[in-house]
Amino acid sequence: MRDLSAAARECPLAPPQHASVQSRTLHRACLIVGGAEALAKQLEVSTADVERWLRGEEPVPERVFLHAVEIVLLHASGGRKN
Repeated sequence: MRDLSAAARECPLAPPQHASVQSRTLHRACLIVGGAEALAKQLEVSTADVERWLRGEEPVPERVFLHAVEIVLLHASGGRKN
């Protein structure tokens, strides 16, 4: 994981009118893993798809959202799976 401020430049944030719980969760996961490209690799999707979802241009697929939730929760728990 890299510095969150450096990752912030690589993780677009949806404007308020397009933000959703899903896009905000994906944004947080993006910050945690170090950018859109790293997140795309973890999610096994294209970077272009991740960037569209982050900007709120398309809905985040459920499986992607659930994987992002897992990334955020594992980060919050210090990486421990319970």
